[in-house]
Amino acid sequence: MASLILMAGLSTASAQSDLDALRWKNRILVLFAPSADDPAFVRQSRTLLADREALAERELVVLGVAGDRVETLYGDPKARHEAAALRRHFGQAAASPFEAILIGKDGGVKWRRDAPFDIGGLNAVIDAMPMRRALR
Repeated sequence: MASLILMAGLSTASAQSDLDALRWKNRILVLFAPSADDPAFVRQSRTLLADREALAERELVVLGVAGDRVETLYGDPKARHEAAALRRHFGQAAASPFEAILIGKDGGVKWRRDAPFDIGGLNAVIDAMPMRRALR
């Protein structure tokens, strides 16, 4: 029992250290879905990637966690990510429905959505952040 608790703690720590590699450099948008062919996941991925300029301007890295795989959908995270560790870190079961989580440059969760969203809404959230406003 103690070894299971220790392993879960290490996985959560692993997820945090992988995300920490991007801290102060990038905002991270993590898309969770039960599988890569989940309709919400596919729709959201297409919507986001249709406006790569907005993603670049807002210094976003977009990770897709579908099933037990992690794929970099946009950006270059320079860190490896484990699906199980990210799911535990954010309280996502493997079979959980679609959810998007935005992590700010400071490493904190800034926004969550459980359905596909318009990129304009995401941009508005990011544009209202103090670090983003300071650049304008």
